[in-house]
Amino acid sequence: MRDVLKHLALAAAALVAVATPAAAATPTSDVVYSARSTGQVLALTFDDGPSPDWTPKVLELLRLQKVRAVFCLLGSEATKYPDLVRQIVADGHPLCNHTMTHDDLSAMTADQIRADLTATDTAIRTAAGNPNLPIPYFRAPFGIWGNNVPTIAASLGHTSLGWSVDPRDWDGSPSTVIIDRLSTSVYPGAVVLSHDGGGDRNPTLTAYQQLIPQWKTAGWKFDLPVNTAGTYPCTAGSWQRNGTYVAGTRVTQDGKLYQANWWTRDERPTAAPWTWTNLGTC
Repeated sequence: MRDVLKHLALAAAALVAVATPAAAATPTSDVVYSARSTGQVLALTFDDGPSPDWTPKVLELLRLQKVRAVFCLLGSEATKYPDLVRQIVADGHPLCNHTMTHDDLSAMTADQIRADLTATDTAIRTAAGNPNLPIPYFRAPFGIWGNNVPTIAASLGHTSLGWSVDPRDWDGSPSTVIIDRLSTSVYPGAVVLSHDGGGDRNPTLTAYQQLIPQWKTAGWKFDLPVNTAGTYPCTAGSWQRNGTYVAGTRVTQDGKLYQANWWTRDERPTAAPWTWTNLGTC
């Protein structure tokens, strides 16, 4: 009898071990400047939001063009506009901690930096209504990475995200200038810096409304930046057999992200390419 109980106990322990999820990988302290896939690929990023004036319009464009981007949020703005944070997450875009109020971290102590990043994570997750929401990236304001910032960010679960193309959409230039800067500076694997908050972003929006379709026609694709902690988890809801989906809805299925092309019901994404667009592994 004791042997039977011993075997049952061992079997139960094995089941618990199998059912326990693996701990998330800790990112390295490297600052990344490239997309995670090779070839004619760009990674788009948007800073300083969310903004009620521009974030919904940027999201609408990305949804229409089936492009995922990284949104680097300020904790102060996430607190003001939680509905926009939830919309970004619902659309399947990964988030990035961009500090609470865009302060220069080089003037802070290590404890102050950690406190700021932790408070920003909390503000973003509270706004999203999900205390366990992945925030895979961190971007230092002004791109200032001193004071051991990447190591502190990594300890909090963030890949430090730089950029390799800056169209300077923050300097008040019109869309024609931004278009020219982007057209002449993008290259395969680039991480592109842009903004959906912090000012008038109509020139930015207008530039991408023109450029994204042109880039796609020219063979460019879009992906996320490198994530030094591993694969970015899918945050869109799982596809449901009896679900009803309107055009633009994003779902996950078998580790990939899909977007509905029009109203659909009972259409399995992997078996209905005419109804669902495969946006790739997430």
